[in-house]
Amino acid sequence: MWTSELFGFTLFQLFYYFMLYSFLGWAMESAFVSITTKEWVNRGFINGPLCPIYGTGALLILVLLSPVQENLLLLFCGGFLVATVVEYAIAVLLEKLFHASWWDYSKKKFNIKGRVCLERSVEWGLLTVFVMRLIQPTVADFVAKIPLVLGECVGTALMIYLFADAGVTVQQILHLNEKLAHLSEAREELRAKLESTKLYTARQELAEYFENHPTAEFLREWKARMDETFGDIEQMQLEERLRGEYIFNEIRERLEYKARALEQDTMVQRRLMKAFPGLRSKRFDKELQEMRAQMEARKRKRKQQPANKKSRLK
Repeated sequence: MWTSELFGFTLFQLFYYFMLYSFLGWAMESAFVSITTKEWVNRGFINGPLCPIYGTGALLILVLLSPVQENLLLLFCGGFLVATVVEYAIAVLLEKLFHASWWDYSKKKFNIKGRVCLERSVEWGLLTVFVMRLIQPTVADFVAKIPLVLGECVGTALMIYLFADAGVTVQQILHLNEKLAHLSEAREELRAKLESTKLYTARQELAEYFENHPTAEFLREWKARMDETFGDIEQMQLEERLRGEYIFNEIRERLEYKARALEQDTMVQRRLMKAFPGLRSKRFDKELQEMRAQMEARKRKRKQQPANKKSRLK
């Protein structure tokens, strides 16, 4: 299988080109973002040190543009076009599969639906020239020196790892979407219950307070109003008092579920949130951004703890 040819390359070459360029793309992206943010950021879509979008783009460029690699203008234009099409297609695919946009160029000039933009496409064109003229000869020599038997064994292991890693990542994204859906449902149920208790005098007051305040603050304010209202419940008839207590218990359960759900996230979900700050959910973006805010708050709290310990020691 590995020695079969496709588009003028063996499958052995295509696979290792894909892996090497996925790794180089991951290294470049992670280094740039880490330097920019002054903290380590794993920019891969999957957990391992790979960015498959770079490997995919590199293979298409090798297959389509090798015949014109001596012409710098054609090489630039070809890279500009191929990489732009790949980036746009993958953006659409990720949106369809996960109902989310993973990057957003809408604030850039000459963008198409925020998925691609002129600035990034020019960078792709320049990168294509750099890779084809300077990087690819070295990569090709390296792959040519890999012993076939060893390369087949390592390649099989890498392929298994790649599919397993991708499977874990996809499963975690689907789990995140499911949690966001539950949070959205709990939000709407809570809204309806709160309106029925008359803790808030008007629907608009509830909507504004619920949407614009952090969960912890909302919980404190709700408990204060609940305690105040419970004082009046003693004056109610038994049936009305029991109904009120039942509703309050339901509200408490939904608030506690919401607070727990926002605090429970996996390492993969935290990494994806950090790696893709432009991540936006098409269906549940309000819940996603609230979850991101909770993660940032916990992160700031962890950073403050060592400083507080040092100050107490002094």
